[in-house]
Amino acid sequence: MTTQASHHAPTPSTSGRALALRSPVGLGHRLLDWRPGARMAFKMRPVVVAAALAVFQMSEPAMAQSAGTTQRAAYAIGPGPLGDVLAQFAAQAHAPLSFDPATLDGLKSPGLRGRYTVKEGFDALLDGSGYEPEDKGNGAWSVRRARPPVVSADAAGAQPTTLPPVRVTANASRAATRAEALNPETTVGSKVPVAQREIPNSVTVVPQKQLQEQNATTVDDAIKYVPGVTVNLFQPNDTAYYSRGFQISTVQLDGVPTAIPASGGSMTADNVAAYDRVEVLRGPAGLFNGFGGDGGVINLVRKRAPSQFQASVDASVGNYADRRVMADIGGPLNAAGTLRGRVVAMQHDRHEMQEGSWQRDQQVYGTLEADLTPTTLARVGISYSHQFGHVMWGIPTYTDYSIVDVPRSAYIGADWDYMNVETTNAFAEVEQKLGAGWTAKVSYNHRQIHQMSQFGYVGDYVDPTALDAVDKSSFKTLDNNTQDAIDVYASGPFRLFGREHQLTVGANWLHQSDQLSQYYANPDSGLDVWADVYNGLYDTSGYANAFAGGPQDDAKRVLNQYGIYGNARFSITDPLTLIVGGRVTWWHGVSTPNPDPYYNVFGNTPNDTREGPKFTPFVGLVYDINDTYSAYASYTSIYKPQTSAFTVSGQMIKPVTGSQYEVGVKGEYFGGRLNTSLALFQVDERNRAFGDPQNIGFSIAQGRARSRGVELQASGEVLPGLTLSGGYTYTMASSLDDSTSVGAAFGVTTPKHLFKLWSNYQLPGEFHKWSIGAGAYVSSYTYFSDSGNRIVGPGYATFDAHVGYQLTKNMSASLAVTNLANRTYIRTAAGAGGNYYGDPRLVLFSLRAKI
Repeated sequence: MTTQASHHAPTPSTSGRALALRSPVGLGHRLLDWRPGARMAFKMRPVVVAAALAVFQMSEPAMAQSAGTTQRAAYAIGPGPLGDVLAQFAAQAHAPLSFDPATLDGLKSPGLRGRYTVKEGFDALLDGSGYEPEDKGNGAWSVRRARPPVVSADAAGAQPTTLPPVRVTANASRAATRAEALNPETTVGSKVPVAQREIPNSVTVVPQKQLQEQNATTVDDAIKYVPGVTVNLFQPNDTAYYSRGFQISTVQLDGVPTAIPASGGSMTADNVAAYDRVEVLRGPAGLFNGFGGDGGVINLVRKRAPSQFQASVDASVGNYADRRVMADIGGPLNAAGTLRGRVVAMQHDRHEMQEGSWQRDQQVYGTLEADLTPTTLARVGISYSHQFGHVMWGIPTYTDYSIVDVPRSAYIGADWDYMNVETTNAFAEVEQKLGAGWTAKVSYNHRQIHQMSQFGYVGDYVDPTALDAVDKSSFKTLDNNTQDAIDVYASGPFRLFGREHQLTVGANWLHQSDQLSQYYANPDSGLDVWADVYNGLYDTSGYANAFAGGPQDDAKRVLNQYGIYGNARFSITDPLTLIVGGRVTWWHGVSTPNPDPYYNVFGNTPNDTREGPKFTPFVGLVYDINDTYSAYASYTSIYKPQTSAFTVSGQMIKPVTGSQYEVGVKGEYFGGRLNTSLALFQVDERNRAFGDPQNIGFSIAQGRARSRGVELQASGEVLPGLTLSGGYTYTMASSLDDSTSVGAAFGVTTPKHLFKLWSNYQLPGEFHKWSIGAGAYVSSYTYFSDSGNRIVGPGYATFDAHVGYQLTKNMSASLAVTNLANRTYIRTAAGAGGNYYGDPRLVLFSLRAKI
C-alpha cells in the first residue's frame, strides 16, 4: 500500500493516514504509519522518507517530478549515516524514497556535492554500499540490494579477454569523484559549498592535486597560475596580491575573514602544508567580509581529519640548497570513528638567489574533529609557523627612474640583515544540522603574528655618476599583530510560491590590535647614515646598526568591525536563479599618538574614527541556458576602510567606496570535469587616498579610479588524462580625477595583458605510470609611479615543466623545473629601493610516499 504525507503537525490518529514525524537525529523526515497495529511492525517493513513529501506540494503536477529526474541541480550535503544522507538528498531532489532503515545501519556516506540528476545522485550515494536505487515510476524511488551484472549467453561463452559489462552506477560515481577532485565546490563568495557555475562572479579553485603537481610550498606558489592575479614583493618576505588593478586585502581561513595587518599593505607568504586547497574570488568580496576590498578574496581551506587512517611523507631536494620534508598523518582516534585527528609537520630550508642569503620555514598543524551527536560536528585546531633568515631588502633605482642593472646574485644590503616571523593560528567551530536541510555554524579564529627584522637598504635614488655617494639607510622593526574573529551563520532551504529557495543569514566580528615599532639608526653613533659617503653600492659594511637612542616610530592601532549579512538564492524558474544579498557594517578604529616627538605630529589625543551603519548590497542572476552553459550578471558594492592613510590634521581618510558590474558565461563539460568561463567586468572606486602634494607623508581623499577588462578561464580535464588550469586577462585601469594622473594607469602591478596556463598529462597505455606537465606565465609591462615618473618592470614570459613517475602504488617521484630558460626579469617594480628580480631557474626532485 502506498502511503502519503500530511502537511500538518503529526498527531497520532486512527484515521488510517500516515503522518510525518521528525526523525530523532533531525536529518530528515520519515513516514511512520500511525494506524492501529502498525507501530510494532515498523522495523519489519520499508519506510518512506517523508522529507521529500513534506517540502513537495502535493498539488504540483507529476510532470514536475519527471522533469526533476532528468535535470541536473546543485547539491551540498555533508557526511553522515547513509540513511540520513539519502533522506536529505531525497528531500532536496523532491524524490519520494522508500527503504528499510535497518538494512543501512552502520553504513556511512561522505555526502554529495556537485550537480546531479536524481538518478546520478542516488547512484553516487549508494556506490560501494552493496545497494542501488530502483526507479518505481512516477518520480518515486526505492533502495534494493545491488544486482550482479547481467551477462548474456554469448558473453558468458566468449574468450577470457572479453570484458564484462560495466555498471553505470560505478562509472557515474567515479566520474563524479573525478569532477569533485578537479573542480571542487567552493565556499568563497558563499558560506555554503556551491558549484563554481552557480556563483555569479569569477572564481578559481586550486585543488590539492594541482598543488602537488606544481610543487607549491607557499600561497604565492599556489596562486601563480590563477588567472588575473599577480603576486608582488614589498619587503623581502612580504607579498601583496592584486587582481583587476586592486589589492586583494582579505584572506579567509575556512571562510572566516582575517585582515592584512593594519601597519602595512602586505603579509608574509603562508606555507600551504596545512591547507587542502586554495580558493580565489576576483573582484569585490565584502558581503561576508565587510572590509573586503575591490581586488577580491583568497580563502585557505584547512586540511580536515580523515575518517580513515592515512599517512604520507613528502621529501624534496633542489638547487640553491633547497631541502624540504613534510609528514602528514591522520585518522580515527576511537573505534566508532566519532573522534578523528590529523597532524602535519614541515621544514623547508633554501638559499636565495643573492649570494649569502638563506631562509628556513617551519610549520606544524594539528586538528581534532568530533561527532558530538549524529547532527553535531565540532572541530578545533592550531598551527604554528616560523620563518627566519638572512635576506635582501631590494634593488635600488637610478635618478632617471631606471632600475639599477645588477646581477641577480648581488647582495645589496648589510651583513647583519635578518627577518624573523612567527605566526600562530588557533580555531574552533561547531556545525549543527537543524533538520529540513538547515545547518548552523559558529566559528572562532585567533591569529597572532610576531615579526622582528632589521635591514640596511638604499634609501634614495642612486646617481649613476656617483655610486660612492649612495644613501645607505638602516632600520629595525618590531611588529605584533593580533586578530580575533567570530562568524555565525545559518543556511538552508525554504519554500515560497511553490518553489524551493536557499537562504543564508549571519553575523561576524573582527578585532585587530597592531603595534608597530620602527627604530632608525642613531646619528650620534658615528655613522651618519643619511649623508655619509661609502665605498660603492655593494659594500655591506657601510650600514649602521646602532639603533639605541635613534628616532623611534611607534604606530598603535586597534580596529573593530561588526557586521550582519544575508544572502538568498531565489529559484525564479527552473533555469533562472536570482541572488540577493546585503550587509550592514559598523567599523571603529583608534590610533594611539606616537610618543617620539620627531614623529608625533598629531598631538597627544588618540585618533578615534567610527563608521556605520553602512549598507552594501549585492545582486546576481544566473540563467542555465542548458546542461552545459550558464549566463550570469552581478552587481557588487565596495566599502573599505583606509587604516594607514591620514590627513595633515590627523584624521583617518574616509573609507573607499565603489561598485563592480560583471557579466559572463560559464560552461561545465564532461560531468563537471571541465569548467570554463568568460567574464566582462568594470570596477569603479571612489575616495582613494593619494599623497598630499602640499604635505609630504600625508594623504588627501580625492581619487577616483576605474578598471575594465575581459577574463577567460578554463580548469579541469580537457581530454582523458589531460588537465589544465589558467586563462587570459585584459585589464585597463586608469585614474579618473587624481590631480596629477587623470587618465593614467594606476597601481604597481596591473599588467594590461596577463596569460597563465598550467597543464598535466597522464600518459595512456603501457606508459600510464608517467605524467608530464608544463606551465606558461606571460605578462606585459608593469610600472610604479612616483611624482609622475615611471619605474618600469618590462614584460616577460617564463615557462615551467614537470615530469612524474608512479614508482609503486603508494610511492611517486617527480622532477620540476621553474623558469626553464633561466630568464632574468623584474618581478616587482616599486620605488627607490624596493625592486625585485623573479626567481632564476629552479630544479626540484621530489618523492611522495603514502602509508
